[in-house]
Amino acid sequence: MRETNERCAREANVEDFFIVGTAGHIDHGKTTLVAALTGVDTDRMKEEKERGISIDLGFAPFRLPSGKRIGIVDVPGHERFIRNMLAGAGGMDVILLIVDAREGVMPQTREHLAILSLLSVTAGIVVFTKKDLVDEEWLALVKEETASELKGTFLADAPFLAVSAKTGDGIEALKNEIEEQLKIARPRPREGAFRMPIDRIFSVPGIGTVVTGTVWRGSVAIGDTLSVYPAGERVRVRSVEVHGQSADRAFAGQRAAVSLTGGKLELARGMTLAVYEGYESTRLLDVRIQMLRDCDRPLEHRQRVRVYAGTAELLGRVLMLGTQSLQAGEEGLAQIALEQDAIFEVRDHFVLRSYSPMHTMGGGVVIDPHPPRLHRRHSELVRDRLLKKEQGSPEERVLDSLSQRPMVQAVDDLSALLGLGKDEIEQAIETLRGENLLLTTSGFLLPRAYLADCVTHAKRALETYFERNKYDVFAPKSLLLQMLRERGLDTRFAEDVFLLMSEMGVFTLEGERVRTDREIALQPSEREIYERLLDTLHTSAFAPPSIHELETREKNRDRVVKNMMHLLEQEGKISIISPDLVLSTAALREADRLARELSEEHGSFTMAQFRDAIGSSRKFALAILEYFDRQKRTKRVGDVRTYLKETVQGSFD
Repeated sequence: MRETNERCAREANVEDFFIVGTAGHIDHGKTTLVAALTGVDTDRMKEEKERGISIDLGFAPFRLPSGKRIGIVDVPGHERFIRNMLAGAGGMDVILLIVDAREGVMPQTREHLAILSLLSVTAGIVVFTKKDLVDEEWLALVKEETASELKGTFLADAPFLAVSAKTGDGIEALKNEIEEQLKIARPRPREGAFRMPIDRIFSVPGIGTVVTGTVWRGSVAIGDTLSVYPAGERVRVRSVEVHGQSADRAFAGQRAAVSLTGGKLELARGMTLAVYEGYESTRLLDVRIQMLRDCDRPLEHRQRVRVYAGTAELLGRVLMLGTQSLQAGEEGLAQIALEQDAIFEVRDHFVLRSYSPMHTMGGGVVIDPHPPRLHRRHSELVRDRLLKKEQGSPEERVLDSLSQRPMVQAVDDLSALLGLGKDEIEQAIETLRGENLLLTTSGFLLPRAYLADCVTHAKRALETYFERNKYDVFAPKSLLLQMLRERGLDTRFAEDVFLLMSEMGVFTLEGERVRTDREIALQPSEREIYERLLDTLHTSAFAPPSIHELETREKNRDRVVKNMMHLLEQEGKISIISPDLVLSTAALREADRLARELSEEHGSFTMAQFRDAIGSSRKFALAILEYFDRQKRTKRVGDVRTYLKETVQGSFD
């Protein structure tokens, strides 16, 4: 029933596009069959024509019996060129597994089939070529042996067709069967951010640099601004061709040739053309690895391997999690530490080959393309978290991802990170909000558990600060912002989380400082000096002792005096207005009132008028007025000053 529904859906949606690919042993007739289907010889290189074998990928447009155009990718069958085969395999939707009717299944048939299984290809046809060179009895025997080889693979129930490219026998039947298989193949997502692994680069006079590939997701149009990854170099699309014909736009599932302008990179196969600033490169992956059943050696912890993903060949080391090695047929969790930058997404498939000598060992799927760190190898917590990322519900996966990257804002971003559809993401977000597990601040999605963790770290940071600065009433706001940034939040989001914690009462924000409800417990001797200093400054008003005099009055206790003055200033009871002059806040408030009254009465006032008003000496009057100038409470013009409105500079209360 499910297959029938999928067929109906595919028939109704004429906008889906697909790539058909070949696979099989060398000299089994892949390229000849493609020529019979399309009329195109995909061996374009001189060496290929001279040697009579395919060396690199070949491409051809293919018109189906219905008239719809799709693309065919032809791959080399020789084991020496397996890396080229791998560069094309990731873009295939339906496979033509080619088997020579004279020889049957051969080593590269098996390896190609294993690679396609690892890349999660699910639809295909087994095509027996050179039908005209064998009799029916022999063909029946080869089919029987092939069916035995395919047991347990994704082609176990695939249709078998025998053809002759030379006589044309069976070619029309094959075209019809390809169209039937496309009805049940999974189309690539046309929505979402554009992504196209690059498999060819060349230059065309008058056009410039052209890159080709299979569009994996989204679409690309003339004039789009894109990036070439992993470097992130910015480029612009000058023109687009689809299956060799000019087009305004190319969609997921189509072969596209895109001419580019801008950028200074030397382009190469293995790079990716994608949305501008849509990806971050990585050198560490969380993965699940599946070993091939017939692999003749284990995959060991820290073994150097070749990683094939998209059109890229990468070097790296496998870091096993929970085990020392994986044997043939086994699977397990691991990290891969790459030796160069690369672009991966959640649920991307890859193939692993040994470094030297090269042979296919297995492959797997990416669980997290940006793990925060190397994991502890035998941690159950790490294992459980990876399993949740891999197998958890959409709600669990969204919450887990946001707990690591709460700065994610757009549903598209989460969709790319988790490999989930936009509808699934939106429904998960609504569910989490309804359960009070997720909140939105300034457009950002923030798990409440993450906020609670930030509160814990903020309280710890404040406790540590006050332990080191025991006479401080305030801590700098920058202390907490730095703590949040160290937890991976960008500057704008760190400010949002900081304000949320303030609203929760974790601390009180006063300008660029924060204060808590902590009380400073003074020793009796400290309390005596504290009270004595405050009384002296209240009594002396506008003619206080200098800071030096205050310190020397308490013999051998100048350090305690400094600490108590610092505390009094933090509490707002005194103000240090110059390096050696301190006033009580009550006196400073009175001086502010007198300056305001002088300005209201005379429009402006002189230093002498202010000196007389406070009843002090020129020395103290000048120091106070210069302090007011710095605080933007007064403005000096020549020998007179005017008092600025309180709304500009605030009050001393």
